[in-house]
Amino acid sequence: MYPIAQLLNAALDTDTSAPDNVARTTQLVPRTNILESETDFRIVADLPGVRNEDLDISLEDEVLTIKAERDLEVPEGYQSRRREMVGKAQFRRSFTVGSAVDTDKASARLEQGVLTVTLPKSEKAMPRRIEVK
Repeated sequence: MYPIAQLLNAALDTDTSAPDNVARTTQLVPRTNILESETDFRIVADLPGVRNEDLDISLEDEVLTIKAERDLEVPEGYQSRRREMVGKAQFRRSFTVGSAVDTDKASARLEQGVLTVTLPKSEKAMPRRIEVK
């Protein structure tokens, strides 16, 4: 047998996961990028396996909170031999956005497990030129 085949067989013979009948939920902090342009801020968060209906985004008292859940169940007819991806997971992350954001115009888009929240800058935060007379 080739060494790689031996390693694969050893990995399949070792179950490092919890038993399937044990319900575990793991709290995860999504990785994010924060971007800024002249007109807005964007928060880009990695939320693998999350669907639109499992996502809750709120903006209250100048704090943006992203909450999401996902459940990667073992399909019927299969048993878990190894689990490195967390099955039940809750994602949560909060950001203080301050008064520089026009909260009424905030928007969000989830595409292929990547959430993009766009926070337009308020008129007060926008750079402006002052005419000299």
